[in-house]
Amino acid sequence: MRKYLLIAGIGLSLVLAWCSKTTAPVENDSTPNTESWTQTQDLSLNNPEMCANAIKDHLAKADLKGKGTKTVEKGHQIVVHYVGRLDEEIVFDTSVEDVAKACGKHTPGRNYNEGLAFTVGAGQMIAWFDKGVEGMKIGQTKTVTIPAKEAYGEWSKDNIIEVERTQLPAWEYQKGMKLMSAMGQPFTVYEIKEKTVVLDANHELAGKDLIFDITLVEIK
Repeated sequence: MRKYLLIAGIGLSLVLAWCSKTTAPVENDSTPNTESWTQTQDLSLNNPEMCANAIKDHLAKADLKGKGTKTVEKGHQIVVHYVGRLDEEIVFDTSVEDVAKACGKHTPGRNYNEGLAFTVGAGQMIAWFDKGVEGMKIGQTKTVTIPAKEAYGEWSKDNIIEVERTQLPAWEYQKGMKLMSAMGQPFTVYEIKEKTVVLDANHELAGKDLIFDITLVEIK
């Protein structure tokens, strides 16, 4: 564990990001303006059963055979819908609005009708996702499982840092609280001590195998 990292030295002014019911931050001169606060979500769900049923309904409606003879190749510009999940009842991201609502991942203002567009083989997606769509036909749904090391990497103790409270805003920190630096780096409060706060800089999905249910909508 790296001790007492001088976060101020790298310009790390933290911005609070709530993802659970916690006490509001303490207001004082060191607290950022509320206009700069952001909000993120963790992987917890209020109703796992509802989420699981929504995923099943979505997959049941998908045409597993696909349509036409044209298949996806490198260089094709395509549009897909996807459900990104850890298991049968935990979704971390999705372009399917019904699933997003049921699984607590709905983002107001997002146009769920447009799906996800990208160029195959251009490095815009996680490599296994990119490779997984090759050979698909329009209307086909395919499930791709990506090992943690090929997704966001393994969870590492090297990414646990201990920071003096004097280097942080005077908030009421709680374990699991999500923070984001001014540079856009996310942190999770890992442990709280008397004079320090221990932060986890691992990606939220580090150490987790990812499952993607991908439906091909269009080949441009």
